[in-house]
Amino acid sequence: MPIPTSPGQVFVTGTGRCGSTLVSELLREHPQVLSLSELFNHLTDMYRITARVFPEGPLTAAEFWDVLSSRNTVNRLLTAHGLAPREVLYRPSATTRFQADTGIPAVLLTTLPHLTDTPDELYDELEAAVAEFPDAGVGEHYHRLFGWLCARFGKTLWAERSGGSLILAGQFRDHFPDARHLHIVRDGRDTALSMSRHTGFRMAAVVMALHLTLGHDPYAEEQSADTERDLGFVPDELLPFLPDRFDAHAVRDYRLPVSLFGTYWADEMKRGMEAMSALPQENVLHIWYEDLLAAPEESLHRIGEFLGADFVDTDWERRCAAKVGAPSSSWRDLPDAEREELEQACAAGFSVLAAHGVVPMAAAAASATRSGV
Repeated sequence: MPIPTSPGQVFVTGTGRCGSTLVSELLREHPQVLSLSELFNHLTDMYRITARVFPEGPLTAAEFWDVLSSRNTVNRLLTAHGLAPREVLYRPSATTRFQADTGIPAVLLTTLPHLTDTPDELYDELEAAVAEFPDAGVGEHYHRLFGWLCARFGKTLWAERSGGSLILAGQFRDHFPDARHLHIVRDGRDTALSMSRHTGFRMAAVVMALHLTLGHDPYAEEQSADTERDLGFVPDELLPFLPDRFDAHAVRDYRLPVSLFGTYWADEMKRGMEAMSALPQENVLHIWYEDLLAAPEESLHRIGEFLGADFVDTDWERRCAAKVGAPSSSWRDLPDAEREELEQACAAGFSVLAAHGVVPMAAAAASATRSGV
């Protein structure tokens, strides 16, 4: 199968819980776009093992396949205990090759089921294709992988979307210098509320807390010999999250303040906007989720233009606009005290966006009217 020499390269990025999943699903409907969903999220095990996914130096084909096929600890625990987020599309059953208790290869969790109804078969095809890759740096391996998938599905552009991938803006810039970045922005207050109710983001917050408390990653394959001794430093409410004590009921019941996720959103927005400001202006498009909800055809038209003149497709815009629906919750429904704390937590993120001129279309239009433009 010939590999396209230069398929288009786009990263759909954001803080997570920002509407990028919806955009990924809509891009899958475009006749020319290969929509790759959650690849880097799952390869890094929720951004926990980033260095393993972007190593220095050349890799053999076998070493690269080890990255793609890894069965990582956090995702394995969530899947085995029935806690996998809905974005995980591979659902083990009597007819699937891989089962929850043994773990699902990272590339199979969402990426391949997002492309086909027969992901196990595509997994075999991909393994055979990657086996033929020559030794190369990891960036070149990913380029070959995406090129092969574009050829396999007859597409001319790939768009990779991982929830929360704004944290990888630097790695994307280094390994994909020609890629464009479609940045999905959502009101940080609604984003934080959604994060607080999402198993993956709550788990990510706990992973970070345990790492800071213990001084090492308790989810690493090789556990420290001092782990048991160190447990005296771990708060009781976090003990059920440790790999050897994992308790699904405790995980389901565990809650964190919404404002904590508001702070996370603001911090990620500051880092992400700084990283994207170093990119060529024409390679970045900021799309507000709220604009997509209010004016779906117009927003999709802007996305098509950003992908390239050949990707403007009014039929696609019209079909996909009908699939855009309103969210089920709003930060405005929170109790007064929580709402005030959340607004304070998000304020720095909104300031960064405003400083870069990233505002919703309705707000921009109102500002222009006030200025007499």
